[in-house]
Amino acid sequence: MFKVLLIQANSPMDTMIPPNLSVMSAYLKQHGIDVKLFDTTFYKWRNLTGDDMRETTLQVRKKKVTFKDLGIDFKKTDMTDDYLKMVEEYKPNLIGLSAVSLTYKMGLSLISASFDFHIPTIIGGVHATVCPDEVVKEKCVDIVCIGEGEQALLELCQRMDKEDDYSDIRNLWVKKDGKIIKNPPRPPIDINILPFQDWELFDKKRKWKPMGNEINITACVELNRGCPFSCTYCTNEFFHKLYKRTNYRERKIEKFIEEVKYLKNKHNIKYLYIAAESFLVTKKERFLKFIRLYGKIKIPFWMETRPESVTDEKIKLLKGVGLESMNIGIESGNEEYRYKMLNRKMTNQQIVNAVQIVKKYGVRIGTNNIIGFPDETRENIFETILLNREADPDSIMIHPFNPYFGTELYNYCLKKGYIKEGQHGKDYRQDYILEQPSISQKELYGLYRTFAMYTKFPISRWNEVKKAETDDVVFKKLSKEYEKRYLP
Repeated sequence: MFKVLLIQANSPMDTMIPPNLSVMSAYLKQHGIDVKLFDTTFYKWRNLTGDDMRETTLQVRKKKVTFKDLGIDFKKTDMTDDYLKMVEEYKPNLIGLSAVSLTYKMGLSLISASFDFHIPTIIGGVHATVCPDEVVKEKCVDIVCIGEGEQALLELCQRMDKEDDYSDIRNLWVKKDGKIIKNPPRPPIDINILPFQDWELFDKKRKWKPMGNEINITACVELNRGCPFSCTYCTNEFFHKLYKRTNYRERKIEKFIEEVKYLKNKHNIKYLYIAAESFLVTKKERFLKFIRLYGKIKIPFWMETRPESVTDEKIKLLKGVGLESMNIGIESGNEEYRYKMLNRKMTNQQIVNAVQIVKKYGVRIGTNNIIGFPDETRENIFETILLNREADPDSIMIHPFNPYFGTELYNYCLKKGYIKEGQHGKDYRQDYILEQPSISQKELYGLYRTFAMYTKFPISRWNEVKKAETDDVVFKKLSKEYEKRYLP
């Protein structure tokens, strides 16, 4: 049997099982390919996890039940040694790495460590798709997958198994005879033909995911793939250009419901994370079918959508079938900046109205905010703070802006000299790399950790909060007070 070793280069303790790899594994197994996973999730290759930062910056309350209470902790062994041992024992015919920009270098170090085994390697994922020229130059990389990988990887495995030439497979850049053959992308896959997720690939500890104030067995299930919009900081914009058409596809509601039932019966899921960046922009008929069919499942769920798509009727119906929590994107509180620089064409009033509608039905509502955009000033960030104060969400997500390759804002930052050639965005939950005259990195980090305080504490206490931007003693004192008074 042809054997593939997949590597998930994942951030520490980002536990939710990803649909991309679990569906990929199921698709390959469906066609007779054996699959094994090396997972970096439980290795502490960074000091702080994303959830650590969200607790530190008061976005979420510290959990009453922790990962350690559930027997989930970091491995004590060396990550590279464990990887090499798996390669030696499993003896795969192909090694594949999936990575985003943050985890690419770490994943590449593993691929490089197994170079002497002379096993063909392929790298895919968002980073490889937007930076193929950079990735393909690496000595340890034989093939780069651009775009979605299900069909391309299966075709590659089948041809390698038969020892056939695979240099003309669409979506793949292939090294051959000292040259790089750059094949064009194939059309986006029909997501309705894909099998249900393969959770057997993962450690059982990956089932547990912090959501809100609890840790539950949580499933992330695709309802849509891609996004119909083109925000300038998001790689969806790149995918629209890659395919010369929208990469947005809707999954049949019946298929989605079947997968949720399957995961509930097989893995006892208790919470659902709906993977659909803008579900509520769907047609009314499809939305009502979701309401009718999901109402029989009775699993609480989280979802996100755009504020201009929120209506009283939709939220009332969603609440009735299990909507427990949702997020909408504010990003910037300056309407003109949001419109011209981010290509987000909603008004501040639409945002406020959306939050209030969701709160009306007792659904926990959070806002997503990005600070440190190019040319953004301290005053602009306070416009975002003031908009959050007016909307009054239950929770506030704050992310430092990171310029990701392939986006319009990455090119803008490069042109303005705010980043260097070849520099990549890092973890949106804790890193900030821009060097720009409008705001320093030090001031940005100070506002990042106090953003929630400015949003909830009375304005009369803002001088005190300002001290907390740089004074750790004041920050710790105010953090304790904030947690007691404002964190749900």
